[in-house]
Amino acid sequence: MVRMDKNEMPSSPSEKKGQHVNPSAIAKKDSLLPDISILKNPTFIYLLIVALFILYLVSGIWLFGLLIGICIFWVVALEFFSGTKQHGWKNELKETAIALGLALLLWFGAGFVLQTPSPLNAIVSCSMLPHVQRGDMVVLRGDRIEAPTEKVESIAVIGSAEVYENGKLAVIAKGSTYSYCAMRQTSELCKRFVSSPQSFVEKNGPLAIGYGKCGIFYPKSGQTQYGPCVEWLEVNGRKHYENLSNDVVVYQPNKEEYYSRVGDIIHRAFIKLQTPDGREYFLTKGDNNPIFDIQVYDEVKGMGNKPVEVERSKGRILLALPYVGYLKLFISPQAIPTPEGCDRYFSEYQ
Repeated sequence: MVRMDKNEMPSSPSEKKGQHVNPSAIAKKDSLLPDISILKNPTFIYLLIVALFILYLVSGIWLFGLLIGICIFWVVALEFFSGTKQHGWKNELKETAIALGLALLLWFGAGFVLQTPSPLNAIVSCSMLPHVQRGDMVVLRGDRIEAPTEKVESIAVIGSAEVYENGKLAVIAKGSTYSYCAMRQTSELCKRFVSSPQSFVEKNGPLAIGYGKCGIFYPKSGQTQYGPCVEWLEVNGRKHYENLSNDVVVYQPNKEEYYSRVGDIIHRAFIKLQTPDGREYFLTKGDNNPIFDIQVYDEVKGMGNKPVEVERSKGRILLALPYVGYLKLFISPQAIPTPEGCDRYFSEYQ
């Protein structure tokens, strides 16, 4: 067997060609690669979240909101793994379990004090503008809900509207004239409804609903347009108008209702209905919506909404905390895109 000394070992291809490795060249090449170590710095991530949040508020671009959600999960992971390095896996898991336990204790404790199973909720839509903002975190209380009360024989027939134009029956529509005309904008009846909504009255079971023209204000342009909206509700010969002192209620729609696709609804209680069997129901309406919730009907899906049983209510808004609710939005991808109606709100009647 032939043995070779180190000095006799075959040279590398570069040595054979007379080339030598230049350490400075390697360092320069490495410097061209992006330095991602900064992503391991929680302070940088928090600053990035603030910057992205400002961009999201200014532009409304959903991508910024998605990036905020990713940053939130990333910083939580950083804090967790940093804790495991300092204290070990067992201690970090123990501390995490204690933190979750305290959070649950605070949640159920607050629910007990405030008499509601959901003491906190976030505003996702713009249906309550300008009085409640998207991104607000609301504190709920479940003791009572203030709204005018009327007694009715039944609510079973509520949902089908007899539409009268200048006192004459024009059509029988599911939900409302508004929902009916949303699918028939070119019909002569609906053209008259848009131009002269005050000529139309609906009879919906024990309810009579009258329309007017509402101002629709666009803050960015400063312009105001006008369109049909509910102006009054009549029950037992008494007319009721919008009253901003009525409580804003949070409720869960039934699964067969149209609003069930969006989760909890946060709308103002317009009136409370009492039936002979002692049951109580609310008629609700978003301040930024032109019609009552019971008037919304989707002909394609064949779905509408019913009056809200008191039992379905999770409470009334006690307090609103601006911007805090965005945390829920950013960790819920379906809630990040800005929904319809956030660029305007309904103002006074014409």
